[in-house]
Formats: sequence, C-alpha cells, structure tokens
Amino acid sequence: MVASVGHSCEKSTDLLSQYMNYKVSGSCPDDWSLAQKLILRGCEPLPRRRCFANKKKLSRECVNCFDLAGVENQRYVKSKGKNDFLLDDVLGLGSGGIRIGFDIGGGSGTFAARMAERNVTVITNTLNVDAPFSEFVASRGLFPLYLSVDHRFPFYDNVFDLVHASSGLDVGSKVEKLEFLMFDIDRVLRPGGLFWLDNFYCANDEKKGVLTRLIERFGYKKLKWVVGEKVDAATGKSEVYLSAVLQKPARG
Repeated sequence: MVASVGHSCEKSTDLLSQYMNYKVSGSCPDDWSLAQKLILRGCEPLPRRRCFANKKKLSRECVNCFDLAGVENQRYVKSKGKNDFLLDDVLGLGSGGIRIGFDIGGGSGTFAARMAERNVTVITNTLNVDAPFSEFVASRGLFPLYLSVDHRFPFYDNVFDLVHASSGLDVGSKVEKLEFLMFDIDRVLRPGGLFWLDNFYCANDEKKGVLTRLIERFGYKKLKWVVGEKVDAATGKSEVYLSAVLQKPARG
C-alpha cells in the first residue's frame, strides 16, 4: 500500500539517506540545497529530523538577490518596458476589490511587500533555490509558503482575489504538468478574480502557443495581453516574454 504523502521519497533513497544522516540533538547540516532536490523530485513533505536549524549560506550566483535598494526598489511601481505592468493599474481592474492574493515563485517577497503597502495580504510561495528566500520573506514581516508547484495548493476553493505568477510557473516542457497547475490556480481563484502572468519567459513559439491555448481553454477574459522582447544582458540575444492580466469567469 502506497503512502498518501511522501511516497516519492522512496525513488530517491540515495539523497534521502544523505538528508537523514545527521547528529541527533545537534545542529542540522547545511544541506538545504539537498532538501531542494528532494522536493523537486516529489519527496514532499520532507521527513522530520531531530536537529536544530541553522543559518543558510548564499550561493555565489545569488549575491544580489536581496539588494532591496537596487532593482527590487522599482519593481511594480516603475515600468522598464511594455511587459512591466504597474501594480496600481492592475489593482484597478479587480471587480469587487483585491484584499488577499497568492504569489507563486515570489523570490524575495517584493510583490507581497508592495501589496501590503496597499492593505492587500499576499502569501508568497517560494523555494530556497540558491538562497534562503523563505527566511528573507519572513524577515520582511511577510508570509512565506515553502512549497513546490508539484504540490496541491493547501487552500480551499475560490479564496483568492488575485494570483500572481512569473518564472515560478515554468515547468519546463511538461504540458500535462502545466495543465494540472493551471487547474489548481483556477480552483483557488474566486470568480471575477485576477490571474496576473508577469513576464513569463517563452523559450520558443511552441511554448508560447501551448500556454496560450491552455489559458484560452479556461475562458478567462483578457484584460491585458502583451507579448514583448527583452535583450538578455549576458548573451545579447532577444528573448520573448508574455505578460497578461486575466479575469476568471463565473461558471454555473
């Protein structure tokens, strides 16, 4: 009989053995990157451990992730291009008002912080990829939810006025996985609520087409829909991004 939770852990016994190798009543090893790998393989929730949590180290690739005086300072209040929607403009589109929201892949929590300034409560879903994002979100007085997009969202139906997602919605080339994710987003979003797709990277026309067709199946009203290009600073190549604000229809 397969366990209802955590059964995927048995498929990663090598990583799980490393994760559970620690000194009881001592400090937990600095192995949060290992925990990430287990979660992304479906080993969720992780097994409990009898050790004390310690501080996490930043990856070299994330030295500027928490620079709130830099790029993060202007996000959602100042536009760099046509794909960057302003927060107040999007809030003005919400019928019945926006009071509570859910941010998928929220990084350092800047979206939730900006919304809090407007008396809107936002739960930030984030994983600690390359940096302790969950701890940082909490240190800003915001609510972090440590959860992968493979997991069913732990919320009741029709509870959110707004769902915001960007790169956190990217599930690679697995179309079926994206379909399951979209159904869960639709489930937690109330009728008339807004789904804000923010600068979603479209690797190619096929990926953009798959996402577009999937969204259209749900019958959402397109309040904003912008496909634009940005130049990657590292490669100098032009990349295609999709930004949209969609309104969930009322269904019988």
